[in-house]
Amino acid sequence: MNYVLCILLLITSLSAQILQRDARQEIVRDHKNNLMWVDNESTITLQMTHKEALVYCEKLVHGGYSTWRVPTIEEFKTIVDKLNRKTHINKAFKYRIDSGYWAYKAHIRTFWYYADYMNFISGTAYFDNRKVNKYVRCVRDIK
Repeated sequence: MNYVLCILLLITSLSAQILQRDARQEIVRDHKNNLMWVDNESTITLQMTHKEALVYCEKLVHGGYSTWRVPTIEEFKTIVDKLNRKTHINKAFKYRIDSGYWAYKAHIRTFWYYADYMNFISGTAYFDNRKVNKYVRCVRDIK
């Protein structure tokens, strides 16, 4: 039992080093995947349609950067933390809510009527009507 606990603590500490929060800029840097995430109050207060989310991130200026975008499901999967049973979002993020966040992809097979979102209640990807309001967490590439 102690062996399992040590392994879990090691995994948690390693993942905490990969994701680091900058409180001054209100961002989280993912050094492994070269991503930077917005982590401010808007990520748990603003809800909008998928189309509005795409425009919002594209026009966002935050932390001195203007190259923000809506993340892909694959990028969202890098911040899922199943050990955090309350929200399933990595604990490096200060602003966490157990709800759905829009992802980039809209589906051609439904004539773009549905789009992907990450459900942090379960840490699982789903899709929904693009006109439904969901939360938005913008991301950018670290170059």
